[in-house]
Amino acid sequence: MASESPARSHVKLPMSWFRQIIVLSIMYVIVVNKLLRGFVYIALEWFVGCFAPKKPIKEFPAIRSPFLKMPATTLEQLIRRRQITSTQLVELYIDRIVDVNPLVNAVVQTAFAKALDEANRIDELMKSDSFETDPRFTVEKMPFLGVPITCKEIIFVKGFSATAGLKGRIGHVCKEDAEVVKYMRASGAIIIGLTNTSELAMWWESHNPVYGYTCNPYDLRCIVGGSSGGEAASVASACSVMGIGSDIGGSIRMPAFFNGVFGHKPSPFLVPNKGQFPGATVESAKYLGLGPICRYAQDLEPMLKCMALKDGPVDFEQPLNYDMSKIKFISVEDDGWSQFDGWSVFTSPVDRELKLAQRRVVNFLESSCGAKVEKKEIMLLRYSLPIWMAIINNNGDPKFSQFCSSTKDNTEVSSYDLPLKNMYKEMLKKCVGMSDHTFYVIITGMMERIPMAKASIDQLLAMGQELRDFIHELLEGDTVLLYPSHPMTAPRHHMPCFTGFNFAYTGIWNIIGVPVTQVPLGLDKNGLPLGVQVIGGVNQDRLTIAVARELEKAFGGWVDPTEKYKVYKYEPIRGMPSSPRHHNNSTSSQSNPVTTDSSSPVDR
Repeated sequence: MASESPARSHVKLPMSWFRQIIVLSIMYVIVVNKLLRGFVYIALEWFVGCFAPKKPIKEFPAIRSPFLKMPATTLEQLIRRRQITSTQLVELYIDRIVDVNPLVNAVVQTAFAKALDEANRIDELMKSDSFETDPRFTVEKMPFLGVPITCKEIIFVKGFSATAGLKGRIGHVCKEDAEVVKYMRASGAIIIGLTNTSELAMWWESHNPVYGYTCNPYDLRCIVGGSSGGEAASVASACSVMGIGSDIGGSIRMPAFFNGVFGHKPSPFLVPNKGQFPGATVESAKYLGLGPICRYAQDLEPMLKCMALKDGPVDFEQPLNYDMSKIKFISVEDDGWSQFDGWSVFTSPVDRELKLAQRRVVNFLESSCGAKVEKKEIMLLRYSLPIWMAIINNNGDPKFSQFCSSTKDNTEVSSYDLPLKNMYKEMLKKCVGMSDHTFYVIITGMMERIPMAKASIDQLLAMGQELRDFIHELLEGDTVLLYPSHPMTAPRHHMPCFTGFNFAYTGIWNIIGVPVTQVPLGLDKNGLPLGVQVIGGVNQDRLTIAVARELEKAFGGWVDPTEKYKVYKYEPIRGMPSSPRHHNNSTSSQSNPVTTDSSSPVDR
């Protein structure tokens, strides 16, 4: 039985660390995050509201086909029963993308013609006499036969760009699929489009100079999270039923939370990371994970099974039938600052509605499932942010400013050889509107140039190891920890500038190296999604997914954003490209960074 973390509840970091934090973000730490937080939020929301219309311009387009509201596993069964063809299903999703994408800007490259060709081949294959008896086409071999999905733009898809929102990589064309894309194609899935991300996948608002902003389907004035924000928005908007994301600091779970869908960060090395930009070294691969983003919990395990290495540490052959009453649950409501009235120099206090949602989960587990839930505080979680920063910034990866120098001809490995871009110069250029980078990328590049005292690094690394050991012991066996997905629901565009460190609620679990499933829990009073992280021990991915499925039954899971809430169109959004309906046919070019092909539904 794990005991509470030792005397770390009163640990003090070296003063050199705090001096560096103050140098890097004095306005955020001392002024914005505490003293003027309320004032800044009110003022900025008023300012953003000046750009929004006074009345609803347009309701979010309704989902016009029942097939668009079915899980991927159900759709695959219907295709096999000939109740719908793969071609018909792909056409429905193409029509949905054309309807919705001008509002959310989630899908930034489309593969319509290729997807229809693949669907046609599958339909023809199913007409053959040998299809039913051929062992290559069984449900076990191809569990997503003919089902269209989407993929995060930084992940390599042959024939398409992986710019990561970097202007210098416009025109880049992937020569082969990433490993996970190969696996998903082998499962019968059809890639229908690539989705938006933050620049270099290193911020939690999905916008960049190449593709512009992505907007939340529950309120277009709000962010979708990052860096897999386009993927989560696509799934939530019914532009796809599921998709592939990546996560090194919450990049699957934050977007899934903000968009009210399911997202899973797998255990380390369960899913291959090869084939993405920016790439990962052997060291950082321990913290980076590619995983599924799904509208329905029942699709999580079969998709993760398809994405996982075939000789991986998780046994997917056993049935997913956990007895909830025999699982030990632990509920942690915040990062350890509650005894100080929520005050933290790093993160915002957890919103009351999110705490209430997590308590409803606890009540359900206790009253309906017969489970025992222990309420707990873990004091070392207070230092989630500095622990994450110390470990990620000292793992041997190329410097962030090297990635900024990448061009369309660079691969994920050659970034080591790239020159360091002068981010101070970029900041000056940004001030006069001449930089090709977002403000957040420039700030990140500047921060990594400021040295940190070795004593501070060593102590934070030691604290990270201590926290890792404690959590691994705590989560031994069938034990699950509940933790907030984020301290607040989806904020307005640009607001993460003032709460930038809140990603620590998700990022710390990458450092600890455990599987985490984000579970939607309905909507708050403003119609924005609520959620909670379900965390398990190493390689207990199926356990967290099983809990997610149980919570979906109790709390309803994904909520159709078109049924109950009218969504305001946020105008103008600078840099947003027009819909796929209006683009020329090209692979990737300087003048037209959004890739489409000739099979738009307008032409069909």
